[in-house]
Amino acid sequence: MADRMKGILAYSTIVFIFLLVWYTLDISNLMGNGPDLIASPTLSFVAIAMVTGFFFDFLVEYTGLTAVKTAMTMGAVRILFYDIFGIMSGSQDITGAVVDILFTLILSYVAGKTYEKVTGQTSASTFTA
Repeated sequence: MADRMKGILAYSTIVFIFLLVWYTLDISNLMGNGPDLIASPTLSFVAIAMVTGFFFDFLVEYTGLTAVKTAMTMGAVRILFYDIFGIMSGSQDITGAVVDILFTLILSYVAGKTYEKVTGQTSASTFTA
């Protein structure tokens, strides 16, 4: 369980860092805006990162996939349902979608690799705890 918690925290930290970069570079203006559910962007990012980390850990355990495969699958689903549908429905700019797709793929790979390194998971199989 300790390895899993370290993995969750490592994955969540990577997601948090990427969200801060996203916010700092103001890339989110390329996409639609909505109301803030949590007033502080930092607290919002912490909440998102932790929820995503726990969900990611659940998926790694549930599916038996490696962390990178799980992370890339999550990223691909997000790209399909957010960016591709957004482009096709006309609700998202193509430039914003391309930037978001690249960002999502990089985030997915880095977060998955970090989880693997911290938990000691090999790329060929999942760890058993």
